Amino acid sequence: MKDGLRAWFGALLLASSVLVPACKSPSDVVFERPGFAPQLDAQGRLRVTFGPGADVMRGFTPDGRLLFRADNLVPFGARWVLASVLPSGGQVREEVSVYRPALMGQMGTLVSDGSRRVLAVWQPPIPGYHGCPEPAPSPPSPVAVVAFALPDQDGVPISAVPSRAVSTDAAEVGGPADKRVRVTPALRDVARTGANPFGPVILPGTDDMIYSDGERLWRASIADTSAVPTLLGEGAYPALSPDRHSLAYARPLGLDSTQQVFTVQAGLVPCVQTQVDITAAAWEIVLRDIESGEESVLTDGMEPVWDPSAERLVVRGTTLEWFYLSTQTSVPIEATAGAFAPAISPDGRVLAFSLFSEGANTDVYYLRIN
Repeated sequence: MKDGLRAWFGALLLASSVLVPACKSPSDVVFERPGFAPQLDAQGRLRVTFGPGADVMRGFTPDGRLLFRADNLVPFGARWVLASVLPSGGQVREEVSVYRPALMGQMGTLVSDGSRRVLAVWQPPIPGYHGCPEPAPSPPSPVAVVAFALPDQDGVPISAVPSRAVSTDAAEVGGPADKRVRVTPALRDVARTGANPFGPVILPGTDDMIYSDGERLWRASIADTSAVPTLLGEGAYPALSPDRHSLAYARPLGLDSTQQVFTVQAGLVPCVQTQVDITAAAWEIVLRDIESGEESVLTDGMEPVWDPSAERLVVRGTTLEWFYLSTQTSVPIEATAGAFAPAISPDGRVLAFSLFSEGANTDVYYLRIN
């Protein structure tokens, strides 16, 4: 089994953590919406989705289609599909493959170098509370990633695909019976936006992946399932540079906290539960040389995304910003206040993102860039 996994991953090269659809042929498209085209809004953004649910940008396909997770795209109540559309407009299509169910969740990620594919499926922690019976949420489960070495063509049951599971166990402090304290800096951001701070990225010429548990960065062998993951330090949102020599990531700075109080009726006696979430007070972008391990701090922000030219990064703060590596300067990108889950097209001409508006609603937008 070990040798078989090495055969899958030994030659794997990865440019970025961008989802790649696994459609086998046009016959796999089960839904198309003819006549659909992005609409220009008052701020110069092209809006792709219009439903009331959470539509989250997932990346670009190799042929330049925007790939996003859509809520209620398919008629008759079907929910949570992977859909794509060309930036020039045209038909929105559902992306179908045998592995699509694994990509429906918040943290499903499919990475590829064009010849090999790795599917990483995350199980996020479930917020839980001590002391109170149901209907209070159940205790939290560990954060875990399962990496699957997919074959070149779809059709093999996922249960038969070689895989490596890594559990990272979100930090938790029990405290008194009526209080739970959780230390998960990226968790609130995931719950709000559906963004993926966990990765992973696959290192070129190795069997290793770098991933985050939302607070810390780890390096683990996918092929050697007996090898213990190595802690690299605090960090989230790992992103591999186009030349595959550098890793950009967001590092949490300090701690912040929120507190919620829940009252659950337990027979004649109400049970009062206090939930304290300790999260990051701020984030900074760090550049790490993969070979030497040397690091430098670039700027404030989170969720770094490499431009294909490797000359600049998109960084998320209150708005999206360009960070230029040569001048070490940041330039805000207009009409991106509140944007998250940024992605850049393979040709570097389109910046797509999701935008959180009100309630649970998000939509997908994009801008033409220079």
